[in-house]
Amino acid sequence: MTLGKFALGLAVVFFSTAFGLEAFEDKKPEAGDIVGIWKPSEGTAYVKIFKEKGKDVYHGKIVWLKEPNDENGKPKTDPEGKPIMNMINLRDFVFDEDEWIDGTIYDPKVGSTYYCSIEMPNKNKLEVRGSLDPFGLVGRTDTWVRMKLN
Repeated sequence: MTLGKFALGLAVVFFSTAFGLEAFEDKKPEAGDIVGIWKPSEGTAYVKIFKEKGKDVYHGKIVWLKEPNDENGKPKTDPEGKPIMNMINLRDFVFDEDEWIDGTIYDPKVGSTYYCSIEMPNKNKLEVRGSLDPFGLVGRTDTWVRMKLN
């Protein structure tokens, strides 16, 4: 093999790998891609997103808290006194084209439920938008990252 062919081969491998990874990241999500354990940007909880058995609906459950107990050593609760650990805080998301819509997100710190939609820019990142209105005009977006647990 000549040095020119070797260099050309390296260039092909480099560019196909670089562009192949980028193309993978740009791949449109599929409904089941959202399933997994996710960490919101605050980093104080993990949420396990799962598909409801027998339905094309997705929910999320709080499965880990950085500080699971309050100052008295008791499990943390929402304003209504419901335990936060194992609470379902994402409800009723359906996949439509490139996003999960028509769901709600519950904020256990304040005890409020908001309209919510979720987009997946790549396989390890979610853009979770909670809003006061069903159109998502008045709200905020939080970035969640996929957890790789052993």
